[in-house]
Amino acid sequence: LGRVSVSDHHMAPVLWADARRHLHVLYNAHFSLNQSRHLISAEPMDIRRWKPAPLLAPSITYPRFLTCPDGRRVLYYRALGHMGYWTYKVSPDGADWGAPAAPLVDFDRDPAVPGEEWAGSYHSVALDRAGDGLHIALVRWDERHRVNPLYRRFVNLWSRYDLYYIKLDLRTGRIFNIEGERLERPLNLRAARERCLVWNTGERIVNMPSILPDPCDRPQFLFPAAGNRLDRCRFWFIRREGDAWTRRAVTATDNIWNASHLEYTADGALTAFLIGRASGHNEMLYGGGRLEEWRSGAGGQRWRKVGEIALPRGWLANNPKPVEELTGLPLPRTLLLFGWKGPKAIPTAGPFHGQAFLWRDA
Repeated sequence: LGRVSVSDHHMAPVLWADARRHLHVLYNAHFSLNQSRHLISAEPMDIRRWKPAPLLAPSITYPRFLTCPDGRRVLYYRALGHMGYWTYKVSPDGADWGAPAAPLVDFDRDPAVPGEEWAGSYHSVALDRAGDGLHIALVRWDERHRVNPLYRRFVNLWSRYDLYYIKLDLRTGRIFNIEGERLERPLNLRAARERCLVWNTGERIVNMPSILPDPCDRPQFLFPAAGNRLDRCRFWFIRREGDAWTRRAVTATDNIWNASHLEYTADGALTAFLIGRASGHNEMLYGGGRLEEWRSGAGGQRWRKVGEIALPRGWLANNPKPVEELTGLPLPRTLLLFGWKGPKAIPTAGPFHGQAFLWRDA
């Protein structure tokens, strides 16, 4: 399809289909202005010929496409770099995107105390059950690259802290906290701390959670957080019970970059696909380990490991993601993930020598 500017996984392609079943690819989308590439298939569901398509926005980083039940498509993304803002666009058909919305979240806007001027954020999103809103989980990024006093070292790419939650109404563009109180846009760090905080982790580092709305459309998170050592981490299951956020430990892992996916089984049990410990591998920069399946039949209160999904001998995995139909619905027990030959971490620059894996429970 084309080349990217640098051998960096941030530039990886994102794929979606429009209402006419033409395929779209967006790639080379990270940091730079007007450098992303948007292609559309010449024929519906045909990957043999492609043609250029208009830029979706001047700056797009971490694009996430979602398909609503009524056929609308949502593009959620960050503009500019670490200190940029997050926003979104809605298309009626996945082909015509129009003008972007105004900034939604901008943590360093109007800083009030020292440190807030260096605050950014990283986000996870999931559609609500009606397809009219987005559940948004946020973690704070600290751009200061300071020595973390708990770990007594620079943590650099791991400089992520706390967990916050907001809900976006796609019909009106308004945002709300878990109590349903309307929030001013763009949301800055001060307002997030006062009205949207799920967990203040102090100096303990974290990363973005996976999100699964429960049958009543309340958000549930599977959240990786470090303890008193960088390689002593846990996945926490977090949900709202009454007027408080509750959290329960699921299992240990050894890196906050280890990712997960939550879904329901056919009988209503919770299933977590997650990256467990890579025994003896210590602090791999972008994580990696065994792909494990954990299950809870008690609303997330108690978890048990039910198995592992095997990769080739000696390989490590990360980033399990659901495979979606054209309607946007995830296929049950079907994952796309990447893997590479261990025991070392995946390289930070290419060539990567990794592979993508498609897994489906037979």
